[in-house]
Amino acid sequence: MLAAGILVGATRATPRQSDDRAALIALEQRWLAAEHDSATLDELLAPDFVHAVPTGDFLTKAQHIHYAAAFQPPADERRRFDTLSVRVYGGVGIVTGIVRATHGAAAPDRTIFTDVFVKRMGRWRAVNAQENKIAPMQPKR
Repeated sequence: MLAAGILVGATRATPRQSDDRAALIALEQRWLAAEHDSATLDELLAPDFVHAVPTGDFLTKAQHIHYAAAFQPPADERRRFDTLSVRVYGGVGIVTGIVRATHGAAAPDRTIFTDVFVKRMGRWRAVNAQENKIAPMQPKR
């Protein structure tokens, strides 16, 4: 379920652009719902996928899938999009947004991300991902 909304650009989209945007939103929703499932990740990620992570490393598709499958989230974790913005430039799609994760009664964690997709042989697949944890707001003094 999308909470805040989906931005698809300020200009009027062509039917093809609208279809591409809808396809990318569906892929993002699928990725979020199954982000630790090896089979789903194998379908969504291109063979040349790269994931830039906060440790300063660049994970390959195989490394990303291995890590995601090996480190499952807590059973009580719930994730949803706070925001999701899709831009399409021909055969390239860029999706940016914020994911909110809740763990029981704890304060939510928020992550800001950018995913890049390329349409190859009529199919969108992720070629790049990067996300950063959003620091909690500090009270004003």
